[in-house]
Amino acid sequence: MDVKVLFSYPVSEFGKIIDWAEGPGEDPSHTGIIMLGGILEALDNGFVKSPLTAYDGFKTTILSVDYDLLGVTVPGDGEKTVDCSEAVTRILQAGGLEIFLDFPADNVTPADLLRKLLVIKQGEKVR
Repeated sequence: MDVKVLFSYPVSEFGKIIDWAEGPGEDPSHTGIIMLGGILEALDNGFVKSPLTAYDGFKTTILSVDYDLLGVTVPGDGEKTVDCSEAVTRILQAGGLEIFLDFPADNVTPADLLRKLLVIKQGEKVR
């Protein structure tokens, strides 16, 4: 299955703060996963399914990772307490992708996730 992860770049003040905290260069400030006919993402109103057109007109990167996520049950606490990159990381981990095993998903930033997925895309083993 071709899994697509969306990364968007700072346009809001909050996004610009995230970019500043990541250090020099332009890093993504938000991420979501494209599946089930929409964009699954953590927003300020909870974990939601946004339409595929939600980011039309925004600067985005969509990274495809060939990975099997069929039959996955995504764990959650039911309280909608995840941030965007944590949610995508947990979905990928639940699907069996060995990513950030030595680092809590709670602390993964959009830029961390993008860098790690680029390594996977290039065919290198990740931990």
